[in-house]
Amino acid sequence: MMQEPTILRSVTGRVATLTINRAAVRNAIDMPTIQLLGDEVRAAAHDTAISVLVITGQGNIAFSAGGDLREMSTFTALSADTAMDIWQATLGAIERSPKPVIAAINGFAHGGGTELAMACHIRVAVEHASLGQPEIALDHLPGAGGTQRLPRLVPLGIAYECLLTGDPIPASEAWRIGLVNHVWPVDVFAERVAALAARIAARAAPAIRYTLEAVRYGLEGSLESGLRLERAMSGIVLETAEAQAGIAGFFAERQRRKTKDPAP
Repeated sequence: MMQEPTILRSVTGRVATLTINRAAVRNAIDMPTIQLLGDEVRAAAHDTAISVLVITGQGNIAFSAGGDLREMSTFTALSADTAMDIWQATLGAIERSPKPVIAAINGFAHGGGTELAMACHIRVAVEHASLGQPEIALDHLPGAGGTQRLPRLVPLGIAYECLLTGDPIPASEAWRIGLVNHVWPVDVFAERVAALAARIAARAAPAIRYTLEAVRYGLEGSLESGLRLERAMSGIVLETAEAQAGIAGFFAERQRRKTKDPAP
């Protein structure tokens, strides 16, 4: 009997959903799974039929419990470095994706699960979800970006506390500190994730791509250099057929409203 892949891919409209399919181990991610996830993200980046990616976990208990500890317990220093290089390459591909990536955190996301979610552009969580970097409780530290992305997303003191205590962060607290964008009840979670993804997917691909790039590259330099970059990218996008159609549509709609409701 053929085993199901550990990453499931489904497409609705212009939205592709990648589901970590290891519910029996709370969607813990082993090396074949992180490599397959990276392959799927890179493939989606070149798929013109896809505008938005959603990453989630199978079931309603865990987004991902993080790295597979059974596998990690066999690592040497050298193999651990190689493994973390693959993890970082996959999360880097997510972060640099020209298509927006939404983490739909449908349950707890700990360790590598939180690191995966933090690499996504937008994070939304179900009410019973929690996030956290518990590595310190096992006397080691994150290796896939936890010490680097968390302080870039939340206040530094909060990041230190999370990393040094390993305490889980409930969804409501994750929203309060800005780690997730929205927290939704379980009965409407899938519907609201789909609506958010579809709303973004409806926008023109060049505008999406260059918006992501302007933010990403702008944050790597000074405000002045970021503003110059934004100006250049805005000019490039303004020339596209999609932008011209959007502007023409704006004026056509304004004319329609004036015709329908003439001023007294």
